[in-house]
Amino acid sequence: MKTATAISVILVTGASSRVEATNFALITSPPTLLNLAVLLLAAAGVVVGLQLLKVMRGGFLCRAWQVLGAGFGVLVLGQVSILVQTFEIAALPMWVTPALMVIWAGIFFYGVFETKRILS
Repeated sequence: MKTATAISVILVTGASSRVEATNFALITSPPTLLNLAVLLLAAAGVVVGLQLLKVMRGGFLCRAWQVLGAGFGVLVLGQVSILVQTFEIAALPMWVTPALMVIWAGIFFYGVFETKRILS
């Protein structure tokens, strides 16, 4: 059953897609690689934050870690929007990425403020 499903998905995907050359110069340019690195680190931050929340199960720092995890989630969205625009997958308005970065900075600083408030 799984093999038949996989084969049908491959055939449908191959039949309906256009073949275009990949621009390796764009993918390997330093800004794009830096965006990919930030995306991977932010995704790791989300994963670590979720694991910490699972371990804490409430407590004084639980809310602070929730806010910091949400900040890393917004950073992931911001980096994805940058990569979507760089690879020309979709046309996004020019204000989306800077707005996500401002929201990320606000959430991150609020998480740091919450942590400082609880620990002092």
